[in-house]
Amino acid sequence: MNLFARSLLVLTLLFALVFAVGTAVLYRCDLPISWAIVFTVVVVGLQFVLGPYIIDWIYSINWYRPADIAPEFDAFLQELCKKRRIPVPRFGIIEDGNPNAFTYGHFPGNARLVVTRGLMEMLDKQEYEAVVAHEIGHITHYDFIVMTLASLAPALLYIFYRWSFHNRRSSAQLLPVAIGAFLCYYVSQYIVLFLSRIREYFADEHASISVSNPNAIATALVKIGYGLARVQDPAQQAQAQGNKKQQPLFNKSQMMGSLGICSFSSATPMALYSTTATGQFSMDHMLKAMQWDLWNPWARWFELHSTHPLIARRIRASSWTAKKLGVEPTFPMTAPPKQMAWTAFATDLGFLLAPYAGFVIGALLGIGRDFTAPGNLLIGGTVVSRWALVPLLAGLGWMARLAYSYGKGFQRRTIVDLVGELEVSHIHSIPVEVEGQVIGRGVPGLFWSKDLVMQDETGFTTLIYRQPIGFLETLFGLFKAEGMIGRRGTFKGWYRRGPAPYIELSNAQFDDGQSVNCYYRTYLWVLATTTTVAGVLLYFARF
Repeated sequence: MNLFARSLLVLTLLFALVFAVGTAVLYRCDLPISWAIVFTVVVVGLQFVLGPYIIDWIYSINWYRPADIAPEFDAFLQELCKKRRIPVPRFGIIEDGNPNAFTYGHFPGNARLVVTRGLMEMLDKQEYEAVVAHEIGHITHYDFIVMTLASLAPALLYIFYRWSFHNRRSSAQLLPVAIGAFLCYYVSQYIVLFLSRIREYFADEHASISVSNPNAIATALVKIGYGLARVQDPAQQAQAQGNKKQQPLFNKSQMMGSLGICSFSSATPMALYSTTATGQFSMDHMLKAMQWDLWNPWARWFELHSTHPLIARRIRASSWTAKKLGVEPTFPMTAPPKQMAWTAFATDLGFLLAPYAGFVIGALLGIGRDFTAPGNLLIGGTVVSRWALVPLLAGLGWMARLAYSYGKGFQRRTIVDLVGELEVSHIHSIPVEVEGQVIGRGVPGLFWSKDLVMQDETGFTTLIYRQPIGFLETLFGLFKAEGMIGRRGTFKGWYRRGPAPYIELSNAQFDDGQSVNCYYRTYLWVLATTTTVAGVLLYFARF
């Protein structure tokens, strides 16, 4: 199925939802919601019209003629746009060291194509042309208009939901309409994200065909992902921490979001785990890190919330394109195990939902009990123990999840060994003990960041600092985290993988004798145990 057919299918599905809910609202409500619909369309239209000018205002873009950059680049851009039958877009450069590129506008006739100085310096000629071709693909495919139309659907669905919910008292039938509208609104947001990811794949394919080298966009994505979230060396980190006044609170390259060629959240794990202890890129590290994204079902779950596909999946798609074109892929995509970890995923999901399942089962069993039987406590004429099974089963489910999530027996591991672990997730962890040095904060430049980045002899990872009270975490970030930078020690915790890999810190024992302890796990066990004991006491209460 080609891009036009897929886009048409998704847009049809979106507006089918809008039409169904809108018809139900108009039929049940008989209210003049036309004004709300018109307002929504006008707002989205204004966003479409004013958006490019707002981007011009936000970013300091220097505009150039492509010929002023290089005659070869001008010739490439002229020829490509001629083949795609579009005008040559306005070309701009942002003086920023982070590698990124994006395009925006209303239609091909007034499109802008912008790259950062870091992108131009980091990529070779063919990689750079592949990225430009990727952005030209967005222009050729009319992504500005398609995504604006797609974003209109959730907005209209939300209007239908609010309108029907507000007027539910006038008709008993409006409440289910409101619930249906809200569910459609929720689903439509994921459909829009799905459409965005599809168009990124097609832009990559456009780049591969335009430069006749699918490997160019693949290697460019690796370099961009590595460059967007590259880890500073200890000296740079120390200098950055000591120069708080000059640190920006937000990085404009990170704020590009859906505009950029890849998302910052996807680039972070790629950069962190593709780096050796010396700060050099490692193909072996990268291929190991990519296996989790390609094999573990949780990666698909996290990707659902993103405007861009995971970099690993885009590289795999480029490798498939290379094979179709008879080109040997630069990145040998080692095939993951034949069967994906659906059993492990189902187990994780079961323990994740165990407390909620206990709550629901306890409530259903409590409702069906004989409340006049012995063992029920009456307070003010109210039967209390009818709900005893709710805290009891919810607490037991909670304890089961904690036992599953927080394992015992910390094993001495290296970071590069952890990269290859496939069945780990944010629910199922590996208790580890890693020796190394703290080199900076989890969010470089954010002086109150409580999390830390550590380095061992094989690579880097993030240490997540958690306490029972969030205020304690803030105090640690403000007053103690900076003192940890540059110090060596042994770090115990639970290695997990969410959108990015990390170690949830339990204890840090530094070589100078000082230590840092986290009590979040203990806090959760106290709450779960207290809930369970309360259920037991309530269940066996007598009057």
